Parts: sequence; structure tokens; C-alpha cells
Amino acid sequence: MWRKLLLALALGITAFLWIWLFEYLGAKAFWVTMISFAFFIAAGADLKKLPWMVLGGVLGVFLGMVTFAVSMLVLPTYAKISMAIAGAIFILAGTLVSLPKAFEMLPMFLVGWASFLGAIFRFDYLIMEKAIEANSRVISTLVGVVVSLLFGLFLGALLGTPLLRITREKEVAEKREERAIPDSMGGDLIGQGKA
Repeated sequence: MWRKLLLALALGITAFLWIWLFEYLGAKAFWVTMISFAFFIAAGADLKKLPWMVLGGVLGVFLGMVTFAVSMLVLPTYAKISMAIAGAIFILAGTLVSLPKAFEMLPMFLVGWASFLGAIFRFDYLIMEKAIEANSRVISTLVGVVVSLLFGLFLGALLGTPLLRITREKEVAEKREERAIPDSMGGDLIGQGKA
């Protein structure tokens, strides 16, 4: 129990510092860190899944940028149908790419995709009003969302993996002991009945 409390305390302190300082670090979207951390913990804080989660998340951010570009520059601008069409196309593309490792990649792909769009739509007016400034804003948002996403996964690996792995191993050992005791008792009783 104290390990989980320690994890909560460490996360609270880190979240405070990240939310306070994220703009100075170029992260652009502080909430992406918390979401990616939560997804990593929910996935069991398993380091074997981490590379696939990173790949899915970064792919999602890039396809989020392509979704935004297609909906704003290719399809009719500011039409809801444009975002719906572009979103459906690139979510389908990301889903197909992540099929071999769907449980590891797909959730983080969706986090990256949605997080980029959530961050960039704060500046969507720039596309119409200041196109030159919009280009640099899109690139800085892309980099910032990737930084936030990777920091959340790094935080999960740094804090969650060692603390939760020890707790999980202890729980597994306790369950094995619980199963072993009834089996041995039942075996003795069956043996006595045959005698």
C-alpha cells in the first residue's frame, strides 16, 4: 500500500512542476503527459510494451498533424465534414498500421492523434489570418505534443514500473500461496479417503 501512496505523491509533485513549467520547456500540452502516464500505468507498467506505446503515440501525433492539414488546406476549411472525413481516414490508417501490436499501439495512437488536434485547434484562426505564423505554430505544436507524450511515458517507466512491479510480484506470490494451501489440503483428504 505504501508503494502506491509513494507513487501518488511522486506523481503529484511531478505534475505540479510540469504544469507550472511546461510552457518554458516547449511542451505545449501539459495534459498529454498525464494521459500518457495513465495509459502506461493502466497497461500494467510493462517495459516490454513501452517501445510500441512510444511508436503508437508518435505516429498518432504525426497523423494528427496530417489530419489537421488535410482538413484545413485540402478539404473545405472550417467545415465539420472536413474534419470528420480526414479524421476517419487517418484513424483508419493508424489502426491498420497498429494491428500487429494493437493493444500496445492503438490506445497511444489515439492519445497522440487527439492530443495534437486538441492542442492545435487553439491556434486554428492562424490558418486564415496569419498563414506564415501558422506554419511555425504547427511545427512547434507537433514537437511540443511529442515531448509531452514521451515525458508521460518516461515518467510511467521511471516511477510506475519499479513501484508497481514489486507490488504486482508480491500479489502474484500471495495468490500462489493461497492456491497451494487448498490443493495440498485437498490432496491429503483424497489420499486419506482412498486409504
